[in-house]
Amino acid sequence: MIQNNGMIEFSADHDITVPFWHNWVIYGALLLLILFLPGSSSGNNPLSNKNRKVLVRQSTILTTLALLLFIGLLLVPKADVFSYFPLFKIVLLLIAPIVMFFIYRQKRLKTERLLNHSYLKDNQWLYPSIITIMWIALYYFSPFSSPEVPGYEIEWNVLFIGALVSFLINSVLEEVFYRVWLQTRLEVLLGTWPAIMVTSILWAVWHMAIQGGESADIAFSNVIVNQGVTGLFLGFLWAKYRNVWVLIIIHGLMNFPLEVITELF
Repeated sequence: MIQNNGMIEFSADHDITVPFWHNWVIYGALLLLILFLPGSSSGNNPLSNKNRKVLVRQSTILTTLALLLFIGLLLVPKADVFSYFPLFKIVLLLIAPIVMFFIYRQKRLKTERLLNHSYLKDNQWLYPSIITIMWIALYYFSPFSSPEVPGYEIEWNVLFIGALVSFLINSVLEEVFYRVWLQTRLEVLLGTWPAIMVTSILWAVWHMAIQGGESADIAFSNVIVNQGVTGLFLGFLWAKYRNVWVLIIIHGLMNFPLEVITELF
């Protein structure tokens, strides 16, 4: 409120601003919905029985990689950020973690592998689907939804390819790295909500390089009250239901607004 009269930039595509509390109303309501729907985040971590020393080492490496992404993007000239950040993400959020998991492959029991954890039991699709529908209603069609943005003048095939690349690098890769790999391990070490908060901050701060304001203080406060709060919602949804596909769908829709879809079709 102090930094920018309570207004935040909600997209890297333009400079349109909205009151920050619009975002808080949307995600506050969704956090309450997740809280009161059936299910529990307690005892819902597939890595609970994993060697703690291994988790500490892996969490330290993953956190360092997240900080390197943040620092690296800040050091790149602002005009070149969009050219560098796909490469940075692929190296730091995908290749480096895969190398880490390869190194620890001998220490990992089959029962501890996250991919062996069932995403389909105990209504892990029913309740996340309800939350997704509510998110779409609030994010796009409520009084707190974002205003109409300038249209996209671009050929549909270029738009499709760009959207696909963006979906894989942003929606899929970010959710797998920050929520599935990093947050799940931090939950065992720190507890559920401290892990969600740390992960949300690490996920939010790299956005300073692409949006948020001309000065560092405004950019930092912008991403904390925007992506930071969004991260609390995504993190709690992951901790309670462990359905990464729903996270990817929601994140994908955030990065691919309905205005583009309506223009395409």
